This record gives sequence, C-alpha cells and structure tokens, in this order.
Amino acid sequence: MVGENMRVLLPLLLGAALTAPATLASAQPAAPPPAVVADPPANAAHPAQLLQVRYPTGGVEVPARLFLAAGEGPHPTVLLLHGFPGTELNLDLARAIQRAGWNVMAIHYRGVWGAPGQFSFGHTIEDTRAALAWLRAPANSSRVDASRLVVLGHSMGGFDTVMVGDEPVAGFVVISAADFASWVSDADTPAQRAELAAELAEDASFSNAPPKALVDEIYANAKARTWDWRGHAAKMAGRPVLTISSDDGNGPADQAAADAVRAAGGPAPTQVKFTTDHSYNDHRVALQTTVVDWLLSTFPDPRG
Repeated sequence: MVGENMRVLLPLLLGAALTAPATLASAQPAAPPPAVVADPPANAAHPAQLLQVRYPTGGVEVPARLFLAAGEGPHPTVLLLHGFPGTELNLDLARAIQRAGWNVMAIHYRGVWGAPGQFSFGHTIEDTRAALAWLRAPANSSRVDASRLVVLGHSMGGFDTVMVGDEPVAGFVVISAADFASWVSDADTPAQRAELAAELAEDASFSNAPPKALVDEIYANAKARTWDWRGHAAKMAGRPVLTISSDDGNGPADQAAADAVRAAGGPAPTQVKFTTDHSYNDHRVALQTTVVDWLLSTFPDPRG
C-alpha cells in the first residue's frame, strides 16, 4: 500500500482531482452476503485450509499464502496483490472470498518484508505473472480452476493488475490503483526527484530498494511509456472488470482504466466509489461485500 501521507500529498502536487462520474455508484452495498458475516458449515471430507507456499520468480522462491476453499475442487481462484509496501494485506478480503467458495493466493513480491530477490516496481509485474503461472501449473489443477482465475489488486497491486491486462484470466478487480507514471511530469528536475524520493522513503524502508532507485525507475518508464496506463487497461477488455475507488486521490487512475476498457469494446466495468481513505479503514465490510457479491454474481458456480 502506498503510504497514507503520500496518497494525500501526491495528487495535490500533481493537480489531480477526484471527480465521480455519473457511472460511479457511491452508496453502501446491500446487506453483506453470508460469506462476509458467517462461517460456513465445516466440510470434514474437504476442509478449508491455509497453506504456506512459495512460487518461483526471478530465480528465487517468494512466499505466499494459499487460502483453499472448503469442498471438493477445483475452485475458482483469486490472485490477491497487496500494495506498497504491504501494510494493508487485505487478508480479511481473502477470508471472505474463501468462505464464498473461492481459493485465494495472497503473494508477497521479491525484496519486500524479507522476501528474497530485489524489489522494484517492474519486478512486481513479473512476480504477478509468475504467480499466475504457478496457479495454472498442472500440479495445482485438482484445486485451482484455471478457467476462473481473477486478478485482484489494491494500490500498487492495482497497478500490477492493470499491467497484466493481457493475461488470459477470467476477470479483474482494481482497488485504488496507483498509476505510477502519472506521478511525474515532463519537467524532470533533481528537486522533483528528491521530493518524490522523500515521499517514498518510509514505505521503501520495508523493501530492499533505495528510494532513489524507485524514483529513477518511475521516471524511466514514464518517459518510455512502458507503463502506459490506458494502453494496458484496454487489454482487460473482453473480461468483467470491477473498479473500487475511495477519496485517496487514485480515483482518476481507476476511472481512466474503466474508460479504456469501455473504449476497447467493454463490457462496461462495474464501478463503485466509497467515501473513505486509501485503506478503506471504516469500509472493510462494505469492501468485502462489494467484492464477494461481484465474484458470485459474475462467475456463478457451473456445478450449481
């Protein structure tokens, strides 16, 4: 998760204003579904499980949590991507989704929270693709329904979700996505780079990446248009997309992603906006309700 102070300051510095378009729903969801508020009956034959796993990426093995749903598999599965540095892991979302009958793989990235390898924003994209490959591996076919894989990312995880819009998955959930390239202007000066590095410093301290290296990476990719936001988002077209926004300043990025999907042929994304902060601190049940309801209505169980 990008730090709260940074998410408030950066949109002001860059002149970004969050304006809710007419298509954006901005209301408390209906009553939470059972998976959000109640435990399901125990399944003795195929119990729910939480496993510690590692997935290979960049020549190292990175830790992840695999929440397996109860019942005989394979199950639809969510790849859960946390933000920078991962203060908010959204594991309450993982548990609600698991109770709803879905597996969840919640990954870390290289070089953060003690994981091996070197952290960089570009590496998180590679790590996301590697985790998807791990989920699709034949060894997991008895528990993972590879035809119903959904990528769900918050903040930096939302950035990764958009960046892998070309992956052959069933759908995408983008929550308060960080469009890193939009953080910098064409007026590239040492003072601007130093200011951004100072903003990144606290979060970067939980990784093994120097703030300056992260800033240089953002500027390089912005100039090369490697992280072209609308271009990558357009590749999500043809699959269902849910975007969830708050008052954190990332609303324009969420809206731009939805607009790009719509312009590329849709289907029109489902868009929800909550009046809350970047971590959805006072809207956690609302967040769970929105995600679980969307998953269950968009991807009904073909077995009934």
